[in-house]
Amino acid sequence: MSLIFMDGFDHYTNTKANYKGWTFHGTYNTFGSYGRFGSGGVRTTYHDQVVKRNIGVNKSTLYMGIALAKWEAGTPIFDVRYPLITFWDELDVKQVVFCISPTYQILAYQGDDTLLGTSAVDILKDYVWCYLELKVVISATVGVVEVRVNGVEIINETGLDTKNGTDYIRSLAFSAIPSQRTVYYDDFYIDDSQFHGDCRIKTFMPDSDSATHTDFTRSTGSNDYECVDESDPTDDTDYIYANTVGDISTFGITTGTLGTVKGIQLNNYLRKDDAGTRKIKPLIRSNSSDYQGTELDDVPANYIFYSDIWETDPDDSNAWTQTKLEAAEFGLEITT
Repeated sequence: MSLIFMDGFDHYTNTKANYKGWTFHGTYNTFGSYGRFGSGGVRTTYHDQVVKRNIGVNKSTLYMGIALAKWEAGTPIFDVRYPLITFWDELDVKQVVFCISPTYQILAYQGDDTLLGTSAVDILKDYVWCYLELKVVISATVGVVEVRVNGVEIINETGLDTKNGTDYIRSLAFSAIPSQRTVYYDDFYIDDSQFHGDCRIKTFMPDSDSATHTDFTRSTGSNDYECVDESDPTDDTDYIYANTVGDISTFGITTGTLGTVKGIQLNNYLRKDDAGTRKIKPLIRSNSSDYQGTELDDVPANYIFYSDIWETDPDDSNAWTQTKLEAAEFGLEITT
């Protein structure tokens, strides 16, 4: 396994964030148009704002990358460190915490108290986006914390005791710094084997119907894709639906010019509307062949985003390109 999850925060807003698997605390709008390239993004304004995600699997080694910017200039009026990124185990015990100091250093701690590593001062600049990458290995004897900013290593400590709870990481969070120093976040990934460098997570909505798979019924209109093309889902306002095992619907996308594609994540937004077990598999149609993803065991009655990742084109196991993505189709199949 490699890529576990990615998010550009472009296809939902605050009210849908929990459907995507995020939990957050605080009294201010968090998800919206706060991104570094003009869309998506997360805003945290006060130190009690925390945006958290369960990654869905236990990992002893985890890499993550995220773009961030602190957007309030001025001399800090706080005189203690505050958590910026936190890694928890499956029992919700803090394993490793990356803090920001009054001199805008990044400090790594086991739990809340044991210092593991320190960067130089002024790592985070006012009004400047940077790309922060972290590596954590949980171990009582051979733990690792590594921090990179814009590809430059600023902390690399090995042979550590990073184990404050169990042997694993299960969830992580990012948060604000105090004194109304707003921090924006965007372009987030988690991986279990490598850094990916400064990445942009782009979101593409369906813009054409399949030439092959159109088993689902549209609720309104003349094109199926028009019922599923909203960048913030409209729930039961317009949608496609089906109730027969084996039904498939897929859609085309237009990406425009792309750089190197590290992987794609197919996000299906769905629910069931009756009792009983219903299962689905994400599906990609590439080069006239269908490739199923990981099955969702039981579709819930409330809306959720269900995501699956393909790092390469399943048809030839080579990297995705603009040509391949625009020739492929993306959707789902009812399996139970």
